[in-house]
Amino acid sequence: MLKLSMLETFVKCGFKDDPFKKNQNFITEDSRRIKRIIAMAVKSCALISIVGERGMGKTRAINTALNNLKIKQIIVRSADKARLLISDIVQAMILDLSDEKPKRGKEIQARQLRRILGEASIKNDIVLVIEEGHRLHGMTLRSLKTLREMDWMGETELFSVVLVAQSDPMMKPGVSEVRLRSDTVHMQGLTTDEISGYTRSTVGEIFTDDAINKIAELLEARNFLNLQNMLVSLMAGMIYSSAEKVDMDAVINEFDNNAKVMKKRPAVKQKKQPEKVTEPGKDTLNDFLKNRQNNNGSDVKMVSVG
Repeated sequence: MLKLSMLETFVKCGFKDDPFKKNQNFITEDSRRIKRIIAMAVKSCALISIVGERGMGKTRAINTALNNLKIKQIIVRSADKARLLISDIVQAMILDLSDEKPKRGKEIQARQLRRILGEASIKNDIVLVIEEGHRLHGMTLRSLKTLREMDWMGETELFSVVLVAQSDPMMKPGVSEVRLRSDTVHMQGLTTDEISGYTRSTVGEIFTDDAINKIAELLEARNFLNLQNMLVSLMAGMIYSSAEKVDMDAVINEFDNNAKVMKKRPAVKQKKQPEKVTEPGKDTLNDFLKNRQNNNGSDVKMVSVG
């Protein structure tokens, strides 16, 4: 039987729209925490890394935080972050902060950015956002630190930097000096209450309360993307089995299979010990005499052979 796609599963369950798309602004403790931290980072023109595995809700939390602030946001749109150079970042800042075209020549371009950046920072707080920050080269990170030291009218650190990453970019070799001047914030994931709340607010009508509570106990469900895939998989299973709702037994059967397999594994067999090999005529003669002594009760002198 062919596996149902996510959208086909939604259609067969009676949804007219993608329920996950309609609830992208779901508030979590992570998003509240990121909001407070980014607000402070913008005020102090800090360099911070927001770290969390794929699907943890990093970008969503950051966008929510920045949308509530009066800022000028610069987004580096290059897809190949591993090859991103500081010159690419400089050009992005010039284009986003002004109507000017980047001038040729590194020194001329640096002076152009300094003027544009200085004038723009008087009007608004400036935030540079770089996705996939874990892929940035160490040299780019070091150059980014130098770029932040650019001054205008006696002021330095004219903008803040937010790196969105799946692992801490400041743990790369050769960036220890940058690490000392930056901060790293790790996403903690969904709580059990948030997993239950998100499930109920999106596809809750398809699940029993016991099933939702069971899902909330699963460690994998702390990630938005993992949780969504789990819910869709359970809904597809419900369709195949012609059940009315996804119940707790369906959740256990779907996600507790590994534990059941572990219980059914046979015990490890002990290695058979090799039999003791004796020299012919030595232990065998002594054993014979010993047995004869025990059986007849007579005195039999033991002999030493060899």
